[in-house]
Amino acid sequence: MTFDAPPALPDSCAVAFKEWEGVCNALLDGRQALILRKGGIDEGSGGFHPEHAAFWLYPTRVHQAQQGLKPTAGFTDADQAEGVVAIRGLAVVSRIGRIDRADRLPALDDLHVWTAETVEKRFYYRSPGLWVLGVRVYRRAEPWLLPITPEHAGCKTWVPLEAGLSTAGLKPVLDDPDFQTQMARLDAALA
Repeated sequence: MTFDAPPALPDSCAVAFKEWEGVCNALLDGRQALILRKGGIDEGSGGFHPEHAAFWLYPTRVHQAQQGLKPTAGFTDADQAEGVVAIRGLAVVSRIGRIDRADRLPALDDLHVWTAETVEKRFYYRSPGLWVLGVRVYRRAEPWLLPITPEHAGCKTWVPLEAGLSTAGLKPVLDDPDFQTQMARLDAALA
């Protein structure tokens, strides 16, 4: 599914999307404008479903391994404050697609920071296929520092937040022409 324009930036958002820290860094730096997703163990046999039009990026190191990301991914061993997660950006979905054939994965390779081996493992996990989300990312000047709650735990994609976080002051990571170029490249890869 392709949208003519990304949905409007909401006033606030009360859901976050768990993703490897290195991938969040690439999204927040404008080196990536897509998310590949299969789903977490806690999501059951139905797996992931792209049910939110906007979500905060929730960086995690759970299951992240340096060999799972390309060297340019921004993998870091820096200490994180225990019990707190830094929320730096919001993703607004512009494209939703699904890849059901492994021979189509190489067309996406230069659009993301996962290694080919990581993408292939995700593709074949449980049953073949991956969701592809084209996203416009907006960055905060200062991160929201949220306490990690039991509701955040587990191998799942969607994390409910106690209250919606304001989107006031967010700035797009990519300007309009660069974002449109990234979405055109994604459209071509999914065609």
